[in-house]
Amino acid sequence: MLGSRSLRLDQACQINAANDLEAIECWLATIDNPNTHRAYRKEAYRLALWSFSFQQKPVSGLRVEDLHRYFDWLAGPMRHPEWPAHWRLINGPLKESSRRQAKIILQALFDYLVNASYLAVNPFRLLGKNQRGRETVAPAGFDEEGQVAINRWIEPDLWGWLVDFLDALPVSTATRRARVERLRFLLEWLYRTAARRSELAGARMGHIHRTQGLWLWRVMGKGGRVVDVPLDRQAIDAMVRYRRFRGLPDYPQRGEGGVPLVSALDGVGAIQGLQIYSALKWFFRMAEPAARSLDVQWGEALKAASTHWIRHSLASHAARAGVPIHLTAERLRHKSHATTQRYYIHSSLKEQVEAFDRDLLRRDGDE
Repeated sequence: MLGSRSLRLDQACQINAANDLEAIECWLATIDNPNTHRAYRKEAYRLALWSFSFQQKPVSGLRVEDLHRYFDWLAGPMRHPEWPAHWRLINGPLKESSRRQAKIILQALFDYLVNASYLAVNPFRLLGKNQRGRETVAPAGFDEEGQVAINRWIEPDLWGWLVDFLDALPVSTATRRARVERLRFLLEWLYRTAARRSELAGARMGHIHRTQGLWLWRVMGKGGRVVDVPLDRQAIDAMVRYRRFRGLPDYPQRGEGGVPLVSALDGVGAIQGLQIYSALKWFFRMAEPAARSLDVQWGEALKAASTHWIRHSLASHAARAGVPIHLTAERLRHKSHATTQRYYIHSSLKEQVEAFDRDLLRRDGDE
């Protein structure tokens, strides 16, 4: 049963997989980073063995109610009595952040299987946007331990330090250089364009075009909205540098419609959304100890940071720099300025402090 298959779509299937384990291996074969491959394999096989042991089902037979049970189990796991002692599927209860990461990875696995016509549906998509198993959700503004939650953006000083840290990374091998060059482009492009990782993973060189003296990136955003994102000088410079590294002309040419904007490390094929996520998490984890030695809060921020924080960071930095809210909303592709307003709250709070210090809280004799 462990390797069997439910909901068969044999005639349309686009991968050479006779059972679920072979299908999982097909998915894992698309992941080029060894560390990412190891992490994804662990999540996929943990689900497969749990499903077989506790539900007596193959992975392809899991339904929404089974996934609820699985995330309950991750929060309070018990070993199956028939599991060998040397199996280390889980060492204890997973924190909410780890359960969230498991859901992201497994949802990507099932998306792949659906896209390959191996499965008909992805039950993870039916859990709901904010439902990750049956987790206890902390009150807004607080974390799981009841402490004030960390802002989901990177402070300007830390951002500048991160850029310098990346520039100083050693590139002793060809693979390491490819990783660092790709990472440098990802960091700059995600920040300058406020890109979501799904937008960047699907981007092609043919989506970049020049109109009336402006370089634009045509993006398919949320809800199928198509918008042109103007590229500033820093974004263009990052693109030129990355293209030169890949052996391409400085600027996109006719006939490059299918060339990925961001390639896999081997130079063949496009990067996937989860690979973007993993690349940035790898970088943040690597930078965390050095950042923490300078400022404990910097270390805590990088420990929690993820790809989407870069988008939040641009918005927060723009608000502090006095960029008009309508321009920030356009860059973020927000339908409503009300969504963008939250990034301007910090500026408002700072103005409150300055106003009270200046006008209401002056001591006698102050001029």
